[in-house]
Amino acid sequence: MRALSALSLLFPSLVLAQTGLILQPAVPPRGVTLPPTSAALVDEATALALNPASLRLVGPGQLTWLHERNLASDQVADGLFLGTSLGGGLGAGFSLEWMRGRGLPDYRKTSFGLALGAGALSLGVGYHDISSADATLSRLSGFDLGLTLRPSRHVSVGAVVRDVNAPRQGDFLLPRVYNLAVGVRPLGERVTLGVDYAATEGRWGTGQLSYTARATVIPGVSLGAGVSHGLGPAAGPLALQLSATLDSAHWGLTYAAGGVTSGGADHVVAVRLSGQKYPAPRLGGGTVALLDLDDRLVARGGLGALLGGVGSDPYLELMRWLDGATRDERLRGVVLKVAGLPGVDWGKADELHQAILRLRAAGKRVMAVLYQVDDRAYFVGAAADEVYALSASSLLVNGLSAQVTYLGGTMEKLGVSWDVARVGDYKTAPEQLTRRDLSPAQRETLEAYLDTQTAHDVERVTKARRLTPERLREAWSEGILTANRAKELGLVDGVLTPEEFDTRLEALVPGARYDARYSPRDERDERWSPRRRIAVVPVLGTIVGGKSRQSPLGGELSVGAETVVLALERAQHDPSVAAIVVRVDSGGGEVLASDLMYRAVLEARKHKPVIASMGDVAASGGYYAAMGADEVWALPTTLTGSIGVFFLKPALRGLLGDKLGVSTETIGRAPMPDLVNLWRPWTEPEQKAMQAWVDSAYDDFITQVSQSRKLDKARVDTIARGRVWTGVAARERGLVDQLGGLMEAVEAARKRAGVPADEEVDLKVMGDARGFFSSLGGEPGVSAALTPAPEPLLPPTVRAFLREAGLESPWMLEPGLKAVQPYTLSVR
Repeated sequence: MRALSALSLLFPSLVLAQTGLILQPAVPPRGVTLPPTSAALVDEATALALNPASLRLVGPGQLTWLHERNLASDQVADGLFLGTSLGGGLGAGFSLEWMRGRGLPDYRKTSFGLALGAGALSLGVGYHDISSADATLSRLSGFDLGLTLRPSRHVSVGAVVRDVNAPRQGDFLLPRVYNLAVGVRPLGERVTLGVDYAATEGRWGTGQLSYTARATVIPGVSLGAGVSHGLGPAAGPLALQLSATLDSAHWGLTYAAGGVTSGGADHVVAVRLSGQKYPAPRLGGGTVALLDLDDRLVARGGLGALLGGVGSDPYLELMRWLDGATRDERLRGVVLKVAGLPGVDWGKADELHQAILRLRAAGKRVMAVLYQVDDRAYFVGAAADEVYALSASSLLVNGLSAQVTYLGGTMEKLGVSWDVARVGDYKTAPEQLTRRDLSPAQRETLEAYLDTQTAHDVERVTKARRLTPERLREAWSEGILTANRAKELGLVDGVLTPEEFDTRLEALVPGARYDARYSPRDERDERWSPRRRIAVVPVLGTIVGGKSRQSPLGGELSVGAETVVLALERAQHDPSVAAIVVRVDSGGGEVLASDLMYRAVLEARKHKPVIASMGDVAASGGYYAAMGADEVWALPTTLTGSIGVFFLKPALRGLLGDKLGVSTETIGRAPMPDLVNLWRPWTEPEQKAMQAWVDSAYDDFITQVSQSRKLDKARVDTIARGRVWTGVAARERGLVDQLGGLMEAVEAARKRAGVPADEEVDLKVMGDARGFFSSLGGEPGVSAALTPAPEPLLPPTVRAFLREAGLESPWMLEPGLKAVQPYTLSVR
């Protein structure tokens, strides 16, 4: 009898623990009884007791304490379970369980577990060791192997082999036991059903069946039930267990009770503490969040950026936040802090304006608080339900102007001349170095852009604020507005002092709770399979070879062909990615790097839908990278087009030789050995050779545009030649397909991928810029030799000076074939 009791004492919990009861109440279970669950359903710290493979699914930092008391046998048990996901597909667990009472020796079970997996599949191993004052029980240990497969949102499969080593200690042997479990969710995450079959090796017909049901009544409140019975002639009594769970954000309480048909009752209390937030009862009037736009838009530099850990583009992360907030039922209101909006030009300002309108359409109340704002920042804030200025705020809402800086006169004084080979009157980038004023082509383009942007600004602002165009132009005529004058003109709804902010916040959504740490989708995801994803591949900044990178001092981005090509390859082969959005915010750069990106887009669309989304600017090389997509989306005021190339090099003899006395000599062995010599101007044959090369590159560019956009090549030539267009004008000419921002492009990608409108998807940024040291090597899998070497990045203050002086990037001064927008344009 002693051997039978000890064997039952150590028998794996299996469905006995799942239902919380055993079929022989006179014999204690191996470990602490769990509330109703299953080897296919468990995904918390207690997974170590049932299926170690599910430790990967626990999430960050979870602790569960259980206390069990069997009233019939006076058996008492306690258990402490720790579990965590470690990232990279790893999970780990540790537990201690103490069993006392029923006339048997007290014992402790110590367990360790490790899980590894990717996608829907997880594998795990658990080690259990029994220690007791009774030497016949001590040092008995076994290994468990587990598998969890969650191929879809509705199905989960678990398989466990317990005591794989069939351990023996003296007269006691723990047999190998097999457990197969299946879980289903026919109605989504609200209802979960599971069934387990467990049997000892060689005794397949006398196993045990267990059934589990769980239902979420409201967020944070759930009920559960478990039923277990044996198979075969000695099936034994039926066991039943019922449970109720109350979850708060970081703690949860479960009570479970049940019995068997032959008598006896068992009670279990479980307390959970977790670093991850769980869905909680939604009491009160919901949540109001604060969104500091400037803080969200600042790229994080420092040591992490120096070592390579820059992270995702802050603007793309902001758009993900806004999209998640729009869909979050907990959120009732948003307070926007609006100031300088770093890195946001008119295209992205329009996207933010539309995102705020989507928040309002989803039933969220939005209040904007203006600090020091200009026309662009006010344009964003005007989309809110209520707009307030602080008492000391100033509004530089005075209309738009465009400014281009020229260095032609400076170059003349320095004695520097420039050799230029280009196609088209509108490919005017070199003119910032060679002219003193606007050329007719530049003036024509700038006037058209400024007219379009001004009309768009007036239309959006007057509609959002219910103003007349005349009233807005009256505000412009005053130059700069105080907060009180802005209220008089109707640009804001009121003037706030800091003391009045809380009152306005309470009035925004009566009864709502302000949450300073709010984040969309910060709660534990109960889905069994990850959401399908839309991959967002950024093409942000100057297009160069090598990796995408950013200065550790927070300088501007350079987007590397290697990074973009590899990101597209990964996205097209990732089964969780349904479609790809190439997000372009670039004025162009190196022709070779742009061409590599374009061809990678063409290859990716053979496998999955590819949509291009244009931000503030997608011109020249930026347009080149985007045009191969299935659909091209632009914002109404996106600067795009600028289809053309040029070659630019300085001749420094006048500066270095005539003024500074430097001399040089060249000895050659060919007719044009120093074609890119920076000392002297081109000869006539050299000029013709370079122009022929540029003409050929231009012809190839418009040929690719003709093929990608399905336009006649002659027509492409008429709308190319370096001409910059707004998004509206580009759509009229067939260069883009639709007008809209990033989220509209995401929706288009969903439709092309056949993702139902009611299915939630995640946005996954693939191909972020990296820090300084990360740019020293090539991307794995992409030959660095195919792309030109990257230029060094300068601190932001130097970059700002060069931009103001008309030099968008210092590589503009280097010889080479460029595809870049024709001028540095500042619209204020």
